[in-house]
Amino acid sequence: MRRALLPSALLLAFALSSAFAAFPLTVVDDLGREVTLTAAPARVVAMAPSHTETVCALGACDRLVGVDRHSNWPAEVAGLATLGDAFAPDLEALVALEPDLVLVDEYSGMHEPLAALGLTVYAGTPQTLEETFAFFELLGAMLGREAAAALLVGRVEGELAGVAARLEGVTPPTVFVELDPTPYTVGPASYVGTLVRLAGGENVVDAALGDFPQVDPEYVVAADPEVILLTDAPFGVTAADVAARPGWAGIAAVREGRVLELTPETVDMLSRNGPRLGQAVIQLARLLHPDRF
Repeated sequence: MRRALLPSALLLAFALSSAFAAFPLTVVDDLGREVTLTAAPARVVAMAPSHTETVCALGACDRLVGVDRHSNWPAEVAGLATLGDAFAPDLEALVALEPDLVLVDEYSGMHEPLAALGLTVYAGTPQTLEETFAFFELLGAMLGREAAAALLVGRVEGELAGVAARLEGVTPPTVFVELDPTPYTVGPASYVGTLVRLAGGENVVDAALGDFPQVDPEYVVAADPEVILLTDAPFGVTAADVAARPGWAGIAAVREGRVLELTPETVDMLSRNGPRLGQAVIQLARLLHPDRF
């Protein structure tokens, strides 16, 4: 029965996508700027990987004409013009692409020079789980893809619900997330900290320290986490390096072989507030609770 209904559901989604699109459209970006689109943009530049991935997840990958150098997913973006770093793009190359919408990070400082060149610029990246879902809907409206945005929200929410169901009744292991060896880490209220919680982990970092604190190595030793997640593994940090740190050999995660070297793909999914957040939680949950997956 569900298979028989699927084509009709998809047709309805496409019909709604056209019906909901209303231009001109004015939205407010994360800097409080009003951004007006006279029509659904056909040529989009995305200067953050989360922007790129969300545009594609909304079914508008074919509208992208340029991306930042870190955008590497999905595979369709490989042939696009690469415009440098989000904070220092090649402005001449960007302007030459004649985009009718440029998506930039609100902290990049690029909204002013790009707007001065006559381009339509939206400055903003989601920082929390709630903001990520809101961004799906906002970008869906900007692209005239509201129905696709609703489907995306539903898909990701479904992925998270699936993880929650599998983890019902588990005892969360204590977790330390390492961003670099100094060590910088994440607090429980941060985006990554939220994903760790949804994956069935308990962050050992005190929320009072903030979202991205640098802690003393002795803090980690005293916290004695049962799992250490190395998001710096793609940059060469290994479980052996962690075990060799003064005092760290006695940490539960080291003793039990649960210093986990995350892959570049997993780190990308974790660090990009975008459509793969559900997959990021699934990957983390598999690492933290392999018996449930």
